[in-house]
Amino acid sequence: MSRHIPETIQAIEPLRPDAPFREVDFAPVDVLLTPQPDGSLILSNRQPLAALPVTQIGEYLRHHAAQRPHQTFLAEPGADGQWQRLTYAQALTKANAVSQWLLDQQLPAGRPVLILSENSINQALLQFAAMQIGVPVMPVSPAYSLMSEACGKIADLSQRFLPALIYAGNSRRFAKALAVARAHSPDALWLCDDNVNADAIPFDRAAATSPTHAVEEAFGRVGHDTIARLLLTSGSTGSPKAVIMTQRNIIASGVLWDQVWPFLAKEPLVMVDWLPWNHTAGAHGALAMVLRHGGTLYLDDGKPVPHLIGRTVQHLRDIKPNVMTNVPRGLDMLVAAMEDDPAIAKDIFARLNAIVYGGASLAPNTLLKLEQLSAQATGRRIPISSSLGSTETTMPATLIWWPPKVLGTLGLPAPGVEAKLVPLGDRYEIRFRGPNITRGYYNDDAANQKSYDEEGFMLTGDAVVFADDEHPEEGLFYAGRLSENFKLATGTWVSVATVRGNLLPQLHPFVTDAVLTGHDRNELGALFFLNTSQIRKRLAGAADLDDAALTQFAPLQDIIREGIERHNRNFPGSSTRIARALLLDSPPSIDDNEITDKGYINQSGVLKRRAEAVKRLYDGQTLDSDCLIIDT
Repeated sequence: MSRHIPETIQAIEPLRPDAPFREVDFAPVDVLLTPQPDGSLILSNRQPLAALPVTQIGEYLRHHAAQRPHQTFLAEPGADGQWQRLTYAQALTKANAVSQWLLDQQLPAGRPVLILSENSINQALLQFAAMQIGVPVMPVSPAYSLMSEACGKIADLSQRFLPALIYAGNSRRFAKALAVARAHSPDALWLCDDNVNADAIPFDRAAATSPTHAVEEAFGRVGHDTIARLLLTSGSTGSPKAVIMTQRNIIASGVLWDQVWPFLAKEPLVMVDWLPWNHTAGAHGALAMVLRHGGTLYLDDGKPVPHLIGRTVQHLRDIKPNVMTNVPRGLDMLVAAMEDDPAIAKDIFARLNAIVYGGASLAPNTLLKLEQLSAQATGRRIPISSSLGSTETTMPATLIWWPPKVLGTLGLPAPGVEAKLVPLGDRYEIRFRGPNITRGYYNDDAANQKSYDEEGFMLTGDAVVFADDEHPEEGLFYAGRLSENFKLATGTWVSVATVRGNLLPQLHPFVTDAVLTGHDRNELGALFFLNTSQIRKRLAGAADLDDAALTQFAPLQDIIREGIERHNRNFPGSSTRIARALLLDSPPSIDDNEITDKGYINQSGVLKRRAEAVKRLYDGQTLDSDCLIIDT
């Protein structure tokens, strides 16, 4: 068989609507597949990367401030619920003022600006101000400050990178993290939006500085190879590494995207986005895309969580963006809202030209529903694009730039990107090389030495397959994270991402995530994290039970067992069939490395912390009441 389309995708293909796709101007699909003497394949785009139009991203801000000074660049919800707007001219004026203030502080070279808090206009101004004069910024996940009891990662980062400046919008909210960071980098300056602490410098004071010619001189010294950002990896295998993002990386990533999506330049770009700027998808997706095209970015104060998704839905309905970036969980929740109220779909899809998602696989049913809902609302299907990328690839390395014949692929390498496909059984390990790929990790020679092969391709640790071996232009499918996969005692490999992707839809909405077990054992098992709020809401008799009691609640166990059995009927093989499961009575812990700041489960971290639970799961046939044995 030359086709490798997952069974879950094959199942929804007959259900796709036959409505035409929205007319969107995409580049031609023209890729080259070149066999190598060692058996690997090089997959590349025949369209070369265009010349980089600017030397640093600050030039985009200057260009648009001159061409469209009164247009809104950034908008954020104010205390009164109204949008607080910043024009391009205002953004440039304030960025230059903060640049001068930074120069006046004579910050030690090579020490970054550590940003603790969420997206905001002031954070954007600080980032632009620092990057345009050659001061690297290191935005970190707010979860490290707000979800951690000890702020251990903040302590680690402050010790290793010795920030010269620490910024948090709200000093009271981030008081614990600020104290930890300052304890480990005691000479760092402290910048906050408020006037609560005498030691902190108010952001407004920095933004009121009068620029001098020193700003222009520093601006002129910044080149393509100047470090702009230091973005952190998830730290799933230890301390987060700081990925070097040069001006070249960021500019090239934008150029390759614009080449295959030329429609971005056809009308003013309007986006509503919550993706955090400490992740490449937020910083180099929405924020950078809007800046390149002189568009408007509305900073969404909603998120894909039950108590905030309503804010996102309302913002999308009011603004009606023409491009949407999101994560799978966000799209799942938007689909649920649109199914409850079809008027929401009419508003959200009114001007939308494309949806792009990444970070994890999107459930096939959500892909199908997005096509169906957009066709029902507008008479046209909205193109849905996934991508394969990482912090190290800036964003993206692969992308879809055609109306997808097959849903759920990762697309193909964009212009300037080469993908090396190294055979690995029935899959390929994928590696990348190109001007958007990081040159390495900041102050981490050991990581750099093991992150690239002898030809300079970055090792991603990801596996892929072609949708169709004979037609590579149909794209690639994700085939798992190599470090997560394991062998059963029979020697059979288990593809963790594939099994989880097929299993979790059968357990929705009662299970938030699953970790697979069975390394060197005869049977595949699973640890389940429960969606306790949905269980208490939906199941009679569950409302007053604590988390431990829920794991032993018979009606819930019956639902979980039935979901697993449905999965097993679809996937009966030894490497896919779940033979036993355990319901966990506590959520994953960010402090114990069980969950990344993106909200994704760290398989190895959970198995390490829950080793006793795994042992209990496999100890004999008589198990505790929170364990399930699934009949053959």
